[in-house]
Amino acid sequence: MGIAEIVLTTAALLIVVASVQPLARRSGLPFTVVLALAGVAIGLAAAWLQSHRVADQVSQVASAVIDIPVSSSLFLTVLLPILLFQGAVTIDARRLMQDIAPVILLAVLAVIVALGIIGGAVWLVAPMPLAVCLLFGAIVATTDPSAVIALFRDLGAPARLTRLVEGESLLNDATAIAAFSAFLAVVITGQDLDFWMVSENIVVGLLGGALAGLLAGRAAAWMLEQLRFYRAAQLTIAVALPYAVYVISDHYIGVSGVTAVVISGLVLSAVGRSRFQAETFRFFEETLEQLAFWATSLIFLLAALLAPRLLADVTLLDLLYLLVAVVAALAARAVILFGIFPLLSLARVTQKVTTQTKTVIIWGGLRGSVTLALVLAVSENFLVDPEVKRFIAIQATGFALFTLLVQGTTLSTLMRRLGLDQLSPIDRAFRSQVLQQSLSSVGSSLRSFAGRYELEDELVDQAIRPYNERLSRVAEDDSFAEAISDRDRLTVGLIALANQEKSLLLQQGWSGGLRSALVDRYLLSVESMIDAVRSDGRLGYLRAARRPYRQSRWFRFIAWLHFRCGVNRPLAIYLGQRFQFLLINRIIILELIYFLEFRLAGLLGDRLTEVLGEIVNLRLEEVERHLIALRLQYPNYARELDHEVLERYAYREELEQVAQLRDAGIIGEDLARDLRVEAGSVHASSRRSAKVDFKATTPELLHAFPVFAALSEADLERVAKKLQTRVVADDAHVFRRGDPGDGMYFIASGAVEIRIGEEQHRLGRGDFFGEMAMLDQRRRSAEVRSISYSHLLFLPRAAFDEISVLVPEWRSQLAEVAAARRRMNEGEKEESAEKPAEDPPKETPEELREAQPEEIDGDAGEESPAPVLKLQGLLKNRDGDG
Repeated sequence: MGIAEIVLTTAALLIVVASVQPLARRSGLPFTVVLALAGVAIGLAAAWLQSHRVADQVSQVASAVIDIPVSSSLFLTVLLPILLFQGAVTIDARRLMQDIAPVILLAVLAVIVALGIIGGAVWLVAPMPLAVCLLFGAIVATTDPSAVIALFRDLGAPARLTRLVEGESLLNDATAIAAFSAFLAVVITGQDLDFWMVSENIVVGLLGGALAGLLAGRAAAWMLEQLRFYRAAQLTIAVALPYAVYVISDHYIGVSGVTAVVISGLVLSAVGRSRFQAETFRFFEETLEQLAFWATSLIFLLAALLAPRLLADVTLLDLLYLLVAVVAALAARAVILFGIFPLLSLARVTQKVTTQTKTVIIWGGLRGSVTLALVLAVSENFLVDPEVKRFIAIQATGFALFTLLVQGTTLSTLMRRLGLDQLSPIDRAFRSQVLQQSLSSVGSSLRSFAGRYELEDELVDQAIRPYNERLSRVAEDDSFAEAISDRDRLTVGLIALANQEKSLLLQQGWSGGLRSALVDRYLLSVESMIDAVRSDGRLGYLRAARRPYRQSRWFRFIAWLHFRCGVNRPLAIYLGQRFQFLLINRIIILELIYFLEFRLAGLLGDRLTEVLGEIVNLRLEEVERHLIALRLQYPNYARELDHEVLERYAYREELEQVAQLRDAGIIGEDLARDLRVEAGSVHASSRRSAKVDFKATTPELLHAFPVFAALSEADLERVAKKLQTRVVADDAHVFRRGDPGDGMYFIASGAVEIRIGEEQHRLGRGDFFGEMAMLDQRRRSAEVRSISYSHLLFLPRAAFDEISVLVPEWRSQLAEVAAARRRMNEGEKEESAEKPAEDPPKETPEELREAQPEEIDGDAGEESPAPVLKLQGLLKNRDGDG
C-alpha cells in the first residue's frame, strides 16, 4: 500500500470522524462509543465488499480500508503519547500533588488487583497457562483515560475525587504496560512465572520513567521560560516533548515511556502556565486538545476497523471466557471502590464516595486505546504461539467492544436513573440568581441595540417578550434564599473570589510582575484557599491566605546565615521576592474589591457582599502592614519596585492599544507585529534589577523610636550610617545569657521575648534592648528570642561609643533608663522574695504566638492587641539587660 493511498485513507477516516461528532450529540451516546460503532460498521462493510467483489474500483477502496498499515507502534508511539500528555497537562497538578499518595496507590494497586482477579478467573475456565491469562488481565486491566475523565466531568463529581480518579486513570496505563511487558516476556521465553521478578521489573520501570519525566518536564519549563516571547518556538517545544520523552525512555533508557510522558505533562501543568503569555497558553491548550481529539478518534476508529478481522473465528467457548472476564473486571472495580476507597476515607486521604457514584464508576470502566494497542502488540509478535495470539485477540478485542458497545451505550441511562445527571442543590438554587441577572442584561442590551439601528418597537417587544416572561418566573422563584444557607452562599462567594484571584495572578505573571517560581507558589496558595473554604469556611480561607507570609525552613536557615555568619545574599534575594509578592498581592486584592462590588454584588446580595468585603479588607490590612514594615526598612528598593510596576502596566497598555487597532482593521498584522517587537525591546531595556540593600537605614525610620526624638537631623544621619540591619526568624535567638555585649538593638518591626530567670517580657516595634551590657561593659544578663519575623537595627559597640562622644546627651538618657531598670528589677526581686506565692503559669512560646492570631510574621504595631511593651512603659515592667 503506497504513501498516497495511506494519506487518502487517513483523510477519509478523519472526515468520518468529523461526521460522527454531530451524530453522537444527537444520539446522546459517548463520542467514542459512536465512533467504535462506525468503525465496526465500516470494517464489516469493507470485508463484505472485498469478499463479494462487487466492482474492481469498490474492491480497491475496500482493500485500502482493510489493509491500512495499523500496528501497535502506531498506537503506542504516535497516537498514545499526545493523548496522555494532553490529559496530564489538563489536570491541575498543583492540587493533584496534595493527593499524590492515594493516586499512586490506586494507580498501582487497582491495576494489580484487576489483572489478578481477571487473569485468575479466566485461568479457572480457559485452557491456557496462568501466565497467558495474567497477560490478558494486564491488557484489559486499565481503563481509557479520556473516557474516564469525560465521565467524571459529566458526573460533576467532587473536585478532590475527580483529581484522584483522573490521576489514577492516567498513571494506571504505565502500570498496565509494565505488567504487560513482564508477562509477555514470560510467555515468549516459556520460563516459570516469577512474581518477584515481575514486580521488580514493574517497580524499576515506573520509578525510572517518573524520574525521566520529571527531569524532562523541568528542562522543558526552563526552555519555555527562555522563549517566553517566541510563540511558535514555545509551541514546538511543548508538542515535541511527549514524543521525545516517550521514545528516549522506552527505547533507549528502558524505563516506562508512558510514566515519563505523564509526569512531564504534570510538571508542565504545575509550572508551565506561568511560562507562557496569555494568548500563547490558550492557543497551546487548544492545540493539544485538537491533537488529542485526532489521536483518540483515530485510535478508536482504526481499532474498530480491525475488530471484525480479529473476531473472525470466535466460538461459543470464547464467549463464555469473555463473559467470565467481564464479570471478573466488574468485581475487581467493586473491590477497589467498596473495599479500598472506604479505607482511604477513614484515613482521611480522600473524600467519601456515594454508592450511586461508585456504581457508575464500576459500570463506566471503558477500555479503549491502550487495550487495543496491546492486543496488536501480541498479534504482531512472531515469537508468540498462534493459539495464544488467537486467544488474546478474541478475548481482549471482545472485552473492549463489550465495554464500549454495552456499558458505554447504557451509561447515560444509568446516570439518569441514579440521579447523577442533575445539578447539585446549591447549583440549582444559584441558577435562578444567575438567570435573573443575565436575562435582565439581555433585555437592556436588546433595547439598546434596537434603538441604535432604529428598529420597530413592535418587533423589539416581540423579541424581548420571552425573556421578560422567563425573568418574571425566575423572580418569583425563591429557591435561592430557601435552599442555600448563608454559609453556602459565603462559600460560593469566597470560591469565586479565589478563582478571580487566580486569573488576576496569571495576568500579572504573564506581564512579568512576578517570577515564575513565585507565581507557581502563589497559585498553590490560591488552590489551598479554595480547599480550605470548602472544609472550614471563611476561617479556613483567611488561614490559607496568610500561609504564604509565614517563614519556611529555608528562610530560617538563610536568616541564621545572615545573623550569625554575615552571609547576606540569600536573605536579600528572599526578601526581594517577598517584597514583590506582597506588592503584587496588594494590587490583586484591590482588584478583588472592584470585582466584588461590580460583578458579585448583583448575584450575592448586599449583606453577603458586605461580609465578603470585610474578609477581603482583612487581607488587605495584613498585606499593607507587612508592606509598611518593609517600605520603612528598604525605602529605595520599594521605590524601584513601584517604578517597575508602573513600567509593566504601561507596557501592557501599549500592547493592548496595538491589539485594538489591529482588531479594528486600522493597522495590519505586519505593522502590529513590528509595534509589538519594538514595545518588547523597549520594555526589556528599561527593566532594572532592583536589589535589597541591608544598609538602607534612613532617618525617617529612626523617627519611629522615641529614644531618638531629641536628636537633630544631622545626628540622625550619623546614627543611620552606623546601624546595621538584622533579620531574625520566628523563634530564633538574638543573643543568649553570657554572650558578649557587642552592641544594642532597636526593633524596626516584629517582636522579641526577653527572659531573665523565670521572668518573661515582650517588646515590639519602637523599642530597644541590649543597652545595659554596653553601658556596664559586661556580658549579657538576659536571653532574647524573636517571637515573630523581626527586623532589628544593630548598633555595634564601637559605633555606640562614637555616637556617645558626638551626642553626649543621648548616652546620658540611656544611662538614666538603665539605672531605672536596675532599680525596678531589684524591687521586683525583693517583692518576689517577700511573697513566696505560687508562681503564675508561664506562657509557652507557642501560647504567646497563639495570643496574636492576627499577627503574621510579627510586625507588632500599635494596633496589635497583644501585650507588647513600648518605651514609655520601660520603667514599670522591664528587666535589666533584655
